[in-house]
Amino acid sequence: MEKRTRLMRVVTRRIAVSELGNREIAQRAGIPTQRISDLLAGRLEQFSVDELQALRETVEDDTLAP
Repeated sequence: MEKRTRLMRVVTRRIAVSELGNREIAQRAGIPTQRISDLLAGRLEQFSVDELQALRETVEDDTLAP
């Protein structure tokens, strides 16, 4: 649970600084847009560590690009 919580915090921060909208992030991660809304609302129990890691990688790709 602690790992998921840390990942959720990292992902939500990355989403906040990303220039991508929720719809674009969801599309790139291959998940429904509602799942991004769930994450931002703190509904952590609905996400596995693997899903959060995939979201993190999706958002990091955008925030690290020059």
